[in-house]
Amino acid sequence: MSLSDLAIVGLGAWASSALAITWGTFVPSGWLWGDVISRGTTKGPPRVALTFDDGPTPGGTDRILDLLAELNAPSTFFVIGENVERHPDLLRRIDAEGHLIGNHTFDHHHWGVFGHRGFWRNQIERTDAAIERVVGKRPRIFRPPMGHKTFMTTGALQRSGKVMITWNVRCYDGLASATPQKILDRLLPRRGAGDIIILHDGVEPNRRRDPAITVKALKPLILGLRNRGLEPARLDELTGIAAYF
Repeated sequence: MSLSDLAIVGLGAWASSALAITWGTFVPSGWLWGDVISRGTTKGPPRVALTFDDGPTPGGTDRILDLLAELNAPSTFFVIGENVERHPDLLRRIDAEGHLIGNHTFDHHHWGVFGHRGFWRNQIERTDAAIERVVGKRPRIFRPPMGHKTFMTTGALQRSGKVMITWNVRCYDGLASATPQKILDRLLPRRGAGDIIILHDGVEPNRRRDPAITVKALKPLILGLRNRGLEPARLDELTGIAAYF
C-alpha cells in the first residue's frame, strides 16, 4: 500500500472517529459514552411522555400545571437546581399534583459538556439536595442540558446511580421563531407510542424566554395526541425506571 493510500485510510479513520464522537456527545440518543434512554416502551396502552425542562419558573410552570390538571395529563419536569431554590413552591406543586421530577443540573451551564467529572458530580448533587430539601425526594432520572454529554457526564451518573433520559422528539419551542402552530405541525403528524417529547416550561437562570408559546400549544397538543390514540404518561411509567431513590 502506498503512502497516499495509507494517508487516505488514516483520514477516513479520523473522520469516522470524529463523527462518532460528535454523535455520541451532541445527539441526544447517542450512547457512545454510556447508556442513554431516548424512547419509552411501546408495550401496553399507547402512551407518550411529555417532558418539560428548565423550570420551575413563574409564568410558565404554573400555567402549564393548570393545563395539565385540567386535562389530567401526568408529565415529567426536569428542573434546574437554582430555579428550585428560587421557586420552591412551584416544585412542591409539581410533586403534589402527581408529576415526576428529574434532575437537570444546578445552573444549566451551556459549556458544561466540557466539564470534568467533579463538575458534573457537583451539578447533580447540588440539584438533588435542593429538590430533597423541598419535597423530601431524590430523583433517579437525569437529563443533561441540551442533551450534551461526555464520558465525564456518564461517569458522574454511574457514581450517583442515576439514569440518563433524553428524548426522541423535539419541538424547538425555545426558538425565537417558534409559534404554537409550528410546534403542533412538528409534533403531531408522526407521533407514536413510546415517544419522549421535550418541551420547556421554564427559563434558564439569567436568561430571558417567553414560555407563552409553549403554554398556548399545550392544550391542542394533548388533545391532538389523544385524537391519535396516545395518552400522556410519566417517564417512570413509560420506561419502568423507579421515580426516586
